[in-house]
Amino acid sequence: MQTTLLGLAIALILALIAALVGPYFVDWNQFRPQFEAEASRIIGAPVRVNGRLDALLLPTPTLRLYDVAVGDKGAPWVSAGKLDVEFSLGSLMRGDWRASELTLNGFSLDLGLDRQGRFRLPSAGGRGNLGSLTIDRMNLAGQIVLHDAASGGTLRMDDLKFSGEVRALAGSMRGEGSFQLLGATTPFRLSSGQTGDGKGTRVHFTADPGVRPLMADLDGALTFNNGVPNFDGALVLARASDAKATDKGQPWKISSRIKANPSSAAFDQVEAAYGPDDNALRLTGGGDIRFGAAPLLKLALAARQLDADRLLATGAATTEPLRLLPALRMLVTSMPMLPIPSQIELSADQIGLGGRPLQNVAATLQTDAKSWTIEKFEMRAPGATRVTASGVISTAEPSARFSGPVSVESGDPDVLTAWLQGRSDATYRNQKPLRLRGEATVAADRIGLDGMTAEINGGALDGRLALLTIDGGKTRLEAALSAASFDVDAVSSLVAVLAGPQATLPDEARIALDAGRAVIAGQEVKPAGLTLSYGPTTIALERIQIGEAGGDLAVTGTGSFDRMDGKGKLALETTASSFSRIGGLVAPFAPAVAGRLNALSLSGPVKARLSADVARERSRASGRVVLDLDAPQIKGAVTLTAAPAIDIATGLDISALGGSDFTAEAKLSAETTTTMIQALGLAGVLSGGSSPAQFEASVNGTWGAPLQLKAKLTGAEIDGEFQGTGNPWAEKPAAVLDVAVRRADVSALIGAKPASASPISLSSRLDVSGHILTFDNLDTTVGGSRVRGRLVLTRGEETGVDGEIGLDTLDLAAVTGLAFGAAGHDSSTPLDKGWLRGWRGKLAFQALSAVLPGGAELRPFGGAIKGDGQSLVLESVKGRIGGGEVSIDLDARQGAANQGTSFTARIQAAGVDGTALHYRGLVLPEGKAALQMTLSGQGRSAAGLNGALSGAGTLALTDARIAGLDPRAFEAAMRASDSGRATDDIKLRDVVDPVLAAGTLTVPSAQIPFSIKDGRLRIEAASLEAKRARVAIAGGYDLLADQADLRAIMSPVTARPLNGRPEIRIDLNGAPDRLVRTVDVAALSSWLGLRAIDRETRRLDQLERGVTPAPEADERLWEEDLPSVEPLPPSQVKMPARDPRRKTPAAKTPARPPVTAHPPQAPAPGAAMPAPPGGNAAIQPLPPPIDIRPAPGAMRLQKQRPAAPAGTF
Repeated sequence: MQTTLLGLAIALILALIAALVGPYFVDWNQFRPQFEAEASRIIGAPVRVNGRLDALLLPTPTLRLYDVAVGDKGAPWVSAGKLDVEFSLGSLMRGDWRASELTLNGFSLDLGLDRQGRFRLPSAGGRGNLGSLTIDRMNLAGQIVLHDAASGGTLRMDDLKFSGEVRALAGSMRGEGSFQLLGATTPFRLSSGQTGDGKGTRVHFTADPGVRPLMADLDGALTFNNGVPNFDGALVLARASDAKATDKGQPWKISSRIKANPSSAAFDQVEAAYGPDDNALRLTGGGDIRFGAAPLLKLALAARQLDADRLLATGAATTEPLRLLPALRMLVTSMPMLPIPSQIELSADQIGLGGRPLQNVAATLQTDAKSWTIEKFEMRAPGATRVTASGVISTAEPSARFSGPVSVESGDPDVLTAWLQGRSDATYRNQKPLRLRGEATVAADRIGLDGMTAEINGGALDGRLALLTIDGGKTRLEAALSAASFDVDAVSSLVAVLAGPQATLPDEARIALDAGRAVIAGQEVKPAGLTLSYGPTTIALERIQIGEAGGDLAVTGTGSFDRMDGKGKLALETTASSFSRIGGLVAPFAPAVAGRLNALSLSGPVKARLSADVARERSRASGRVVLDLDAPQIKGAVTLTAAPAIDIATGLDISALGGSDFTAEAKLSAETTTTMIQALGLAGVLSGGSSPAQFEASVNGTWGAPLQLKAKLTGAEIDGEFQGTGNPWAEKPAAVLDVAVRRADVSALIGAKPASASPISLSSRLDVSGHILTFDNLDTTVGGSRVRGRLVLTRGEETGVDGEIGLDTLDLAAVTGLAFGAAGHDSSTPLDKGWLRGWRGKLAFQALSAVLPGGAELRPFGGAIKGDGQSLVLESVKGRIGGGEVSIDLDARQGAANQGTSFTARIQAAGVDGTALHYRGLVLPEGKAALQMTLSGQGRSAAGLNGALSGAGTLALTDARIAGLDPRAFEAAMRASDSGRATDDIKLRDVVDPVLAAGTLTVPSAQIPFSIKDGRLRIEAASLEAKRARVAIAGGYDLLADQADLRAIMSPVTARPLNGRPEIRIDLNGAPDRLVRTVDVAALSSWLGLRAIDRETRRLDQLERGVTPAPEADERLWEEDLPSVEPLPPSQVKMPARDPRRKTPAAKTPARPPVTAHPPQAPAPGAAMPAPPGGNAAIQPLPPPIDIRPAPGAMRLQKQRPAAPAGTF
């Protein structure tokens, strides 16, 4: 048994050794016919092995063939330099051909299509049996060549590499690899399998981006009809967005359903997207392609609405407006180039570009695989603009380049320009149309218009414009323009559009302009010429000419500057008919200077010369700029010297000015102070006259650091100066200045005529911080009153005011006129805004004394003025006068233009000595007075405001002693009448007037109400109750007419019976400081006449009775002081309504019985008056009738006049 097992083991070992070593001793070439026959049977085509054959049995059955060819002899369609195949040992022992791995090196597949589109395959002796061969892994390295007999073209895929699996070689394959097509390596993936009906092959081929960022995906069914291939499926072509790619074009994608055969292909459901997915421009449509000798692709794509802004702004990190021309330049230079000739029609109803819609956009494009031809391009752009263009986009240059005619016709060029510059709207609307034609060029290094003809702002312009990109990414502007007449402002806007952002100038430029007539900064000049160039090393003003000598404006000059050496000169000379002509010219460059020149509204020849000299010493430059001004009204010079550091390697650097010392000096002299004030921009603050004035100023220091400032303005009418330090470089410009004004006219500050306000003097320390001006240690004299304190002003649309001031004397009438805008104007002139508008804040004040209108004086007087930009409010304003206190509340504001100024005020006074309250000649009586008054008004001028005053109030008097009203005048009149001295009114007044004037009437208390309407103060009726007299007063004061009309009627208060009421009337008429006092005794004379008649009647009665009349005793109205009588309320005071001399008729007396005569008896001294008729006493017979004539000067009640204005109390 052991011997048997040992023999089997030895046999097995020998067999293995034979299997391992035997193949090396076998000549496999002798089996070549068998191998070729079996391979031909499996493939179904002749197979030849022209090289040697090698085989191994162990460890894996391996076959290696060299120089293998498949196909007809002499024209193989498949060949391989070496074929390695590893068979599965188990499958091979079962009789199956299963290759674990098949490797073909030097592989070449040569296929061809005949003119009918059929594949030209080699003839086969019989049917193949590819289904009997399975390959687990197949590796290919070689090439594929496709010939097309119809077009005569050949397509080669070189450097082919493929690795994949093959299942039943005729039907299933899956793998990946790469090939080189048109000089670029392209990775790909391939999978195939039989279709569900078994009639075709399902193919999915994907070419991934390689050297070119292009991707293709083909998925569909491949069938053969009599050898003609047909494909039905989907096609996707795309350009990926790859940050690493050298070509930075926009991504795009085209997808479509495709039905193709060797002669043509049809595209349905085409969707094209240009740009990133989120922002792409998407169009839809259809087309077809023709193969053969003259291939051609036709596409028609359309869209309703596209948003190009989102596409062009992709990746922008800021919200700055899109600059259109650079964006279009990028669009042109990144146009994709198709591999075959194509015709494409594009249309869109609307495209959003630059924030505005482009409408009716249509384009027809053609490409020959080398360039694009724009056969037609039309669109409607913003500003009623029609744009047409045609031309060629060629890629033969280093970058894509468009050239062709362009036509632009715009009805609103300002809107078009604003759109091109990326602005939201035009700042100035030019209604004249724009027409522009020329040969346009757009490339990565150039945007230009050659042969340009344009109609801009009504003027014709010819020439060329070009913006070039030169070495290092720098830009160069070239312009050569000429015209008989054109607007330079409009041309500069066009150049700015072509150049891109206004803040970025080209690195180099040369501009030449010539015109017979030009509009520069809004001014017309004849002629105009300019040649300007600059570059890395030089800046040259070769020529400038504006206007002609002897005209309204003429400017000539030349200049050059070496940016490397730091040397240069500039000389400009200007002559003009007025300063405003020069101001208009420099306004776009120096608006502040132009404002000063335009303010000089003077005529006469003006000469100005600007010279600049720059020299270099070592690493620093010394520069001197001088501006000489020569005009009949003003002369002077401004000089600037500086020594900035210069970097010779990099040229002039503005930042090198930092740390450089410089000095600026100005010296001006003017024939009149008014001219100097206008030149310095102080016309809104100061007023001047006709006397000469001089101005000197200097600024020196280090650029970027605080500077030393000094200025002085002198003349017969003005004298002031300041000096200190300032820092204009700070974020908020700051300065600390010592200001001293010894004489100045500030009439302009209050809107008044020159010299209408008193000159002021001022000294203060001024601290400037941005828009905030702080006046510390303010000490000024205004109108003889000294003002001190602190004031903070904030400049802006509304001036902010905050501070505290103290005054020696305050004239309230003048300040009120100033606040209401009436100062320095006639009463009929419309009011200025004064202090009512334009400021906001609070100003506290305190005055040692304040003078009221009319001369009354408050000591002290203070409060606060508040403003909110629309109104003025007096807050907590109080003062003392005559031992009492006065408070004032005021709210004033300016309404609309036709409403004028309105105000409301409330005035209160308490415990004031009556004599302290006076208005010119009108003085309250001695005693204590209290006042409450409201006042309001509205008007557009001072006269209108005064004429519209209205209000009401009450004057209360306590222990008032009224001079010129002595009740004893009644007794004096009675005595004069009894003695016969008062025979007429004149003599009676001569008796009464001295007595009235010599005494006073004491009134314990009184309330005098008054009203104000239409500028007139009116006292309707008031009663003053004294112990011995009652006084009724009425009248008023007319503020506009300045006329007072006051009436007082005094009557006695007595316990004695009086027949009638004696009255004395006193009138005060005229201006308050020229009052005319009139005493009217007509009523008193009538009463005395009645009294005389009554006395004579009694005497005659006594005589009739036979009684001797006793002498009349001296009659007195008052025996002793009478008790105080409550005053009548004002409403119950009755003014005389009839002539008091007219006695009320008495009842008819009945017939008297006969009276017995009695001897006359003398009445006892001091006896009472006889009883009146109807008494118990005997009635005496009446005397003969007496003819009584009306007394002269009978009382005439005057018609009451309207009330007078109130502001006088």
